[in-house]
Amino acid sequence: MKYKYPNLCKPIKVGNVTFRNRMFSAPMGGTDITNDGCIGPKSTAFYELRARGGAGAVTVSECMVHPKTDGSHAYHLDTAILNSLAAATYTADAIRRHGAIPSLELSHSGMYAGTYMTDKNRQHSMNQWGPSDTVRPDGVQVKALTKELIDEIVEAYGNVAGLAKRAGFEMLMIHGGHGWLINQFLSPYFNKRTDEYGGSLENRCRFAIEVLKSVRKAVGPGFPIEFRLSGSELFEEGYDLEEGCRIAQQIEPYIDLLHVSAGTYQRGFGDTHPSMFKEHGCNVYLAAEIKKHVKVPVATLGGLNSPEQMEEIIASGKADVVTTIINKFNTAEKMEHKNFSRDVFLLVDESHRSNYGLLATKMRAVFPNACYIGFTGTPLMKKEKNTMAKFGK
Repeated sequence: MKYKYPNLCKPIKVGNVTFRNRMFSAPMGGTDITNDGCIGPKSTAFYELRARGGAGAVTVSECMVHPKTDGSHAYHLDTAILNSLAAATYTADAIRRHGAIPSLELSHSGMYAGTYMTDKNRQHSMNQWGPSDTVRPDGVQVKALTKELIDEIVEAYGNVAGLAKRAGFEMLMIHGGHGWLINQFLSPYFNKRTDEYGGSLENRCRFAIEVLKSVRKAVGPGFPIEFRLSGSELFEEGYDLEEGCRIAQQIEPYIDLLHVSAGTYQRGFGDTHPSMFKEHGCNVYLAAEIKKHVKVPVATLGGLNSPEQMEEIIASGKADVVTTIINKFNTAEKMEHKNFSRDVFLLVDESHRSNYGLLATKMRAVFPNACYIGFTGTPLMKKEKNTMAKFGK
């Protein structure tokens, strides 16, 4: 079969797993997380639709590995929680049945733990833990993690990784960017420790490497481990791209895919989550530079929604995988096979998923003749009703 975007559609092998193409669905949190951290049915349907859209991998986000020190209202995977493993298994199967590889993002919020908790009484009673004793900009006191707690968190990463594999996830993403705990250890801005976890670059990478070793021990050889790294923290006191390249080299021996993002939530949310008004592919340069310094495949992201641009990124060697929020059915053959007379966009508004109609309105100004579908599969405009009927052919 001849593809319009041959490089984007080319399979890639990561670890012992072959992915059908190089367009991965970026990790996004759920819409109906239960009070005890289980994946709800609406979230499962949301992830499944991205697999149906043709993504090579779909990553479920975020699974917090250590509720004792991170009570954020996010997914948890724990055999002590009724339906936790079952809900995760059902979600992984919903993704896999459409040919995409199900992946789960493992994370810890560190000094920003509990930020999204619905139980505000518990949130205010929690201790906040980070690499170093400090006071957050909002006045919340943070305690330095003890060596015993560090060891406990490292072990928890391995335990949850093993459960994720048992549930049917075939890849794991370890979140080491965006200002969360692993990034806090990597960062000279957050990490002021004077022991073996602070100071030199090697010491600041120690926690991340211990986590990755724990995960590898749990999942075994050949199981794909993806590591999400902010290529640069993009502010003066944080690490820059040059140091990001050296961090990548430290991490490389323990991973199968390096996912290069940008910035931190606390000091550059607009870089970490670029809006449609920023240049498309605004963070690709970080991955392109880091790729020159490592041998493992590199994934990139940052406002990518054009298959032509994504094809160029892969073809030119800037990255091996592109990660996107908005998926496009992007091969001419596929559109002809489905009798699509126009481009079709699957839209997700990451911050306000119920507001995808507004996103479609803005997109229509750029692509006036396209058909737009929200993640529920509902037509967004009445005048698209005739186009929607073609999906049944």
